[in-house]
Amino acid sequence: MADWWWKADYIETCNCSYGCPCNLTMIPTDGTCQAIDVWQIKEGAYKDIRLDGLIIALILHWPNPIHKGNGRAVVFIDERANELQRDALSKIGSGQAGLGGPFQIFATTYSEPAKVVYGPIQFERRGKEATLRLGNVARADIEPIRSDMDDSVSDVHMVLPNGFIWKDGEIVNTKMCDVNIGDLSFRHQNSSAFLSEVEYNV
Repeated sequence: MADWWWKADYIETCNCSYGCPCNLTMIPTDGTCQAIDVWQIKEGAYKDIRLDGLIIALILHWPNPIHKGNGRAVVFIDERANELQRDALSKIGSGQAGLGGPFQIFATTYSEPAKVVYGPIQFERRGKEATLRLGNVARADIEPIRSDMDDSVSDVHMVLPNGFIWKDGEIVNTKMCDVNIGDLSFRHQNSSAFLSEVEYNV
């Protein structure tokens, strides 16, 4: 039995075109990957440590397709977590807690262990819109994709029955994403984003 589990609301933004070719095991749009993945845990636990209501994010960058390695990551943990919860989320986020979601898989592609930081996180979802703020180091605004013909809102999902991050992702637009933490810096806009609800090890 896994050491941890959770049910969470999930937001993802990356620099690829809508739908992200990586989900089809294809080469990313410009050959690189830069992303923020965020989970707002509705209920969950690491062993006997409850994680309900907390938020965890991964800030990610690969200079090539993910499976080629050379990645760098920051695990950004909700400052509201107590010491035990911080330790639990650190282990999960850095891939040390075993299988479940992308964490252990991604960790095998990093050129160095993920850095762990703590800070305030703003996670708001309003239908097909969302706002993300990770302290003063990362921010993203998500909005619907709109038709070029009549400005109507697109309603489209990508379904991955064996997806390890999400299985049903609502495709939306990254209006803006900006990251600047240490020597990890990137920006993208008008690119792929997903909204989903996920369960790991449940």
